[in-house]
Amino acid sequence: METLFIVFLLAVLALIIIYFYFDRHRKVKKGKDSQPYIEGLRALLEGKDELAFSKFRDVVSEDSSNIDAYIRIGNILRKYEKFENALQVHKDLTLRHGLDNSQKVTVLDSVAEDQMKLNNFQAAKDALLEAIRLDGSDLRLTKKLIKVLLKLEDWDAAFEIKQKLSKSSADEKNDGKLAVYKFFQGRKLFDKKKYHDARLAFREAIHISSGCVPAYIWIGDSYVAENRLENAVTIWNEMLKAVPEEAYLVLERLEKTLFELGKFGAISDICRDILSVSTNNLDARLTLAEYHNKKGEYPLAIEHLRVAADNHPDSFRPVLELSRLYLATDEKEKIKQLLDGWSRRRESRELEFRCRVCDYKSTEKIWLCPSCQTTNSFVR
Repeated sequence: METLFIVFLLAVLALIIIYFYFDRHRKVKKGKDSQPYIEGLRALLEGKDELAFSKFRDVVSEDSSNIDAYIRIGNILRKYEKFENALQVHKDLTLRHGLDNSQKVTVLDSVAEDQMKLNNFQAAKDALLEAIRLDGSDLRLTKKLIKVLLKLEDWDAAFEIKQKLSKSSADEKNDGKLAVYKFFQGRKLFDKKKYHDARLAFREAIHISSGCVPAYIWIGDSYVAENRLENAVTIWNEMLKAVPEEAYLVLERLEKTLFELGKFGAISDICRDILSVSTNNLDARLTLAEYHNKKGEYPLAIEHLRVAADNHPDSFRPVLELSRLYLATDEKEKIKQLLDGWSRRRESRELEFRCRVCDYKSTEKIWLCPSCQTTNSFVR
């Protein structure tokens, strides 16, 4: 009995010795591998990708448990547009057993990046959803998921996620983006000719952000599609009051619709309303000039065009329309004066130099920018 006990003790002692031997061997091996790994990280930070790739490859050849080295190998491959190879490296890691959650999330994030580069957005979405399931606190993953959903035109899911972010974080509050996502939900319904349902989505977009311009436009278009022209005019007028600086997007629509309604004269009142709050609105001024021109009220048309030309010296449109009017009224001398003035402005701009770094302007070539101190930066 005593002999058996001694044998048992010797066996236990042998197991302990073996454990410590292999544990020490593992630690020594790890210490040996850690130096190339550190060198790889340093090379990566210094932008020496080829050296980093070589170091990480040495690491994994000695220690296949170094997951981070594998991930970085795949990331370097992706950086150099070896997307399929990068994906293969990262997908192989998803089959590994024993990864902790943090490692799994990092691997899935890399897989998603690879899939995005390959335009496999559904696969990227699946990878990100799995990563978020493992770590829902990582906002970076959620933001990336939104980008993927936009690529997939999954506006419902993108809106839902963005709305949750807006509610949970003050930094994420962006009603403009949220409204656009809601607009695109309506746009899908519009394309299916579900005009009533589309308008509900568009109006919700406007409720989220009163400056959601496309929602106003497409509500009007949906009314036109149903031959409800008065309603179209009403919503476009609402847009002009909310965002008069965007008038150019609907003025042509309004002109056409009012003409069909036999109310073309109303366009002048609309333009004057715009100009009362947005004095330099070029499109409203040109539309008003065109209105007076069509009525044969040439002096009024010319006056509006002259104002437009003065307020917008870089725009060719007022000059072109003025030239046409002067030609129609046989005022050749005024055409010559107009073109001479435009020519002088053109020459002035063509002889102007600007700094390509900070956009500082000069009438002569300068070799040291007085604004940003960049040398040899001035171009025409």
